[in-house]
Amino acid sequence: MEEIKLYGVKIDNVTKGEAVHRALCATGEPCVVFTPNALMLEQARKDTALASLLNRASLSLPDGNGVLWAAEKMGTPLRERVAGIDFGSEILERAERSGLRVFLLGGAENVAERASENLRKKHTRLCICGTTWGYFHKTGEENARVISYIRACCPDVLFVCMGFPVQECWVIDNLYHLTDIRVIACLGGSLDVWAGDLRRAPHWMSRMGMEWLWRMLRQPKRFAKLPEIVSFLWHVPQKAEFTEQNPL
Repeated sequence: MEEIKLYGVKIDNVTKGEAVHRALCATGEPCVVFTPNALMLEQARKDTALASLLNRASLSLPDGNGVLWAAEKMGTPLRERVAGIDFGSEILERAERSGLRVFLLGGAENVAERASENLRKKHTRLCICGTTWGYFHKTGEENARVISYIRACCPDVLFVCMGFPVQECWVIDNLYHLTDIRVIACLGGSLDVWAGDLRRAPHWMSRMGMEWLWRMLRQPKRFAKLPEIVSFLWHVPQKAEFTEQNPL
């Protein structure tokens, strides 16, 4: 399988199906899944520590049309956009069929619980073994209690939804406590969507690569990030660095 690098951050050139297969079939250590988008990569361009953090992922998914555009400009096009929430939704479908246990971590008060309720209505045989919010102290006793609760629930899959880079830092800092989990995926605002607090873009907008515009129109504060997106696109190099890896 091929991977490219954008601003020193690896991006796996996978389809959604391949990503799900690779995550669920990984052996040994947990498969840690990050979903870099244009804003995350722009921050990584300015901060090598963030680039190093993103490169700790076992699987790095191209989340966003800006990433696909940049890869195209660099001469190594990616096969498809793999949005974190779409990856997560496919994992949930596989978990329902296979009896895997899922834990939801993140969001404001009651968001994870409401997301769990909605997901159970859609996936009637899905086992969501636990939920908790994301606004806890990430160190000390409170963090230890959260980790103990997650471990006690014995999940196969852990979705961490606390925003970049908090979620990625938390996973890497606590990974040695979570070694019994098969898949740990950082999925940003997915819980807000599953809870019904946010709506995804209409299919036609997603198909045209305009989901970013929908998010900005629905959440005007996101317009403040527009200069960062422009900066990301402006600084994309013309030639890519890439490596060949073994196929799945």
